[in-house]
Amino acid sequence: MKKYTGYTLIELMTMLAVVAILLTVGVPQLQVYFQGNRMVTNTNDLVTALHLARSEAIRRGLRTTICKSSNADSTAPICNTGASWKDGWLVFVEDATGAIRGAVGVYEPSSGDELVRVHAAAEGSNTTITAKNSTLNDYVSFTSRGVPKLANGGAQSGVFAICDVRGFKNTAGNVIARGVELNAAGRVRSTNDATKIVSCP
Repeated sequence: MKKYTGYTLIELMTMLAVVAILLTVGVPQLQVYFQGNRMVTNTNDLVTALHLARSEAIRRGLRTTICKSSNADSTAPICNTGASWKDGWLVFVEDATGAIRGAVGVYEPSSGDELVRVHAAAEGSNTTITAKNSTLNDYVSFTSRGVPKLANGGAQSGVFAICDVRGFKNTAGNVIARGVELNAAGRVRSTNDATKIVSCP
């Protein structure tokens, strides 16, 4: 007699029930995992850009700036005060020729500015990157000594709040948002200190 092997209907139903339970429990956790990874990536990208701008300013002995841009990945990127930091940014040396011309905080290749790096929009469709200090709203510019200064000589410092669709804190009261802190001396670090991030938009 020929012997048939395979699964019975009861075994198939049991397997489907187990898979359904695993998906119900696992998928939300997987989503949280991916959201967390995106948050860390966006934070690290901004920290890296600020470190790069500062190190280039010191290395070259020339003012170097990071500005927000809505077309960073285009062939002719520009700084855009109407953009958001989440839209992207440019890192450039202000007047790489050493001459005093052009406007600080505005990328002007015709005035001798040299583009160092571009960064397109932040990962995640619901990501926001917000400056918590008005001096950081449009750009951060490092002098040749690595100190962040506005065009008028005013000091720049504060925190960038990086948030996603989950908001500031989770249901357990833990801070989900991340912050990138820039002090007046030019040092940059990431933080999850609620008193520094304050809130999400």
